[in-house]
Amino acid sequence: ILLLWLICHTYYSDILIHAMYLVTFFFFLMIRRPPRSTLSSSSAASDVYKRQVSTQSTGAGQRTMARLMGGFLMATMPLVAGAVLYEQNCASRGLCRVPIELRDPALHQVSEGDPPGHLRPLGDPAFDQTWDGEVDEFDGDIPPELFWQKYYPFKPFVMRGVAKKHPAFHKWKDDGYISKNFGQYKVKTENKNEDRLTDYCGMEKMGQRVDCPRSVLPYTESYMNISSFLSRYKNPDHDTYAISQLPTLMAKDVIVSPSWNCGRRPKAELEHKAEVQSAPWMTQLYETNLWINHNEGQNFSSSVIHYDMNHQMMCIYDGEKEWYFWDLRSEIDHIPTWSEYYSKQHQRPTGGSDDSPIDGERVDLKRYPEFAHARWTNTTIRAGDCLYTPAHIMHYVRSTSRNIAAMYMFQTGTQYAPSQCAAESAASASQTLDKFDVLWEFPGSVEGGAGWNQVKMGFPDWKRQYRAPILRMAGGTGTVRKSDFLRMVAQFDEGHMFGALERAVHAAFEAVGATGAVEAATVVSSPVFDELFRSMAVVGEFGDEREQELDTRFHKIMGKATVREEL
Repeated sequence: ILLLWLICHTYYSDILIHAMYLVTFFFFLMIRRPPRSTLSSSSAASDVYKRQVSTQSTGAGQRTMARLMGGFLMATMPLVAGAVLYEQNCASRGLCRVPIELRDPALHQVSEGDPPGHLRPLGDPAFDQTWDGEVDEFDGDIPPELFWQKYYPFKPFVMRGVAKKHPAFHKWKDDGYISKNFGQYKVKTENKNEDRLTDYCGMEKMGQRVDCPRSVLPYTESYMNISSFLSRYKNPDHDTYAISQLPTLMAKDVIVSPSWNCGRRPKAELEHKAEVQSAPWMTQLYETNLWINHNEGQNFSSSVIHYDMNHQMMCIYDGEKEWYFWDLRSEIDHIPTWSEYYSKQHQRPTGGSDDSPIDGERVDLKRYPEFAHARWTNTTIRAGDCLYTPAHIMHYVRSTSRNIAAMYMFQTGTQYAPSQCAAESAASASQTLDKFDVLWEFPGSVEGGAGWNQVKMGFPDWKRQYRAPILRMAGGTGTVRKSDFLRMVAQFDEGHMFGALERAVHAAFEAVGATGAVEAATVVSSPVFDELFRSMAVVGEFGDEREQELDTRFHKIMGKATVREEL
């Protein structure tokens, strides 16, 4: 587009120039960041995620061009009347990645009469008057009854030292062990100091147009193998953080807290799925994540102020993470959010997850005076600790030194089912994470199958979105017709991918020996149908994805003597 635009300007008439303006304009309208966390699909602590509701998926080509063109389009966007100029947060610009006493004093210079705390970082003594103390702490695990009845779904807490029993606590301190055993797996990387301003440039937010300076840097993410990341993440000029899905083989080194036992499973699974019948106390998990970065000296990485759409348990095995929390049920009037999804009336978001324009390292109380009244709590987790972070709770995170953690999560709507913990040992039973039923494993459940080796963070709950409607079609007959499956896949207007799903339906029926109809019990119990539903979800999210593989191959060959030839 740019090349054609320049050629027209140089050699051709005004008519062609105006035509190219129109093409560029419509190209800009096409650019969309892929949907991240919505009411139907969500993922890890959204230091990772763009939080924007969308009903359409974005193809790999659009995403690649968006990353290449986004910065240019944002930088050339003119200011308009009634717009507000925003700048990226201080840490992302490299100015506030160290404690305040090591920063340029001019960054925090205030005038006489400015409100207390203006341009100070979160946690500063200036905010002590609104501090509600540290979150609850326990020395070790807590029983499921206490978790579900007192803390779920609103109150965070820390379990000190519980992760010291995990194999990961010792093994993951060694980069060599990780590279040797898991180095072949892919990870997604992002900037160490998160900023999401470019998600909103040019949009109407909080009643005003968001304009961005010409210096704005677009959000970027890339993919590489774990071994490639570990070979460079300690370099002083390396500025990315691995935030990705946890490979199932690595999950063997993580132990799930028994406090999370006893989440309700569907009746159909309790009746027909052997794995659930043998351990009904094992709560359905949604996704598992891996977090790795390195901060030299007193530098730190940081998130934006945000909330997520799922319940999370993070266990840290090296380094420290400093957390700040705000309960939006009482504090939403004091904290601005870009998309204003959170409903005070319903005490939950009516859209997806969201973040705040407030800079956690340089709080502007002149632009956002109400934030001075926002009550907050905090904690610092250290190697060996595990932290529960509820869905919809606003939070901000700083990470220091070599930092590695694992996270597992379940989705909102999960309910306590004490009847599934009737066995005497269920309340204290623990298992390694790889033994749990996880909706989205990595690299995948079947080699070469749905989304194999694709990072599937924030994908939909395929059991709710695809399997549940199919089972309802069974009605009182106890069987589901093949035609019902085919009608479901007909909704995917993805060209050759629709044909692939149609063939997958026929193959699934053939694999279980069914023809025109199949028992509902088989749909629940058979891994063949699990894979079929995952395929639907993958196609619905990103069709025939290639972008991640290109990124991974590029990083793999970087630094080789033959790099020019291979590129």
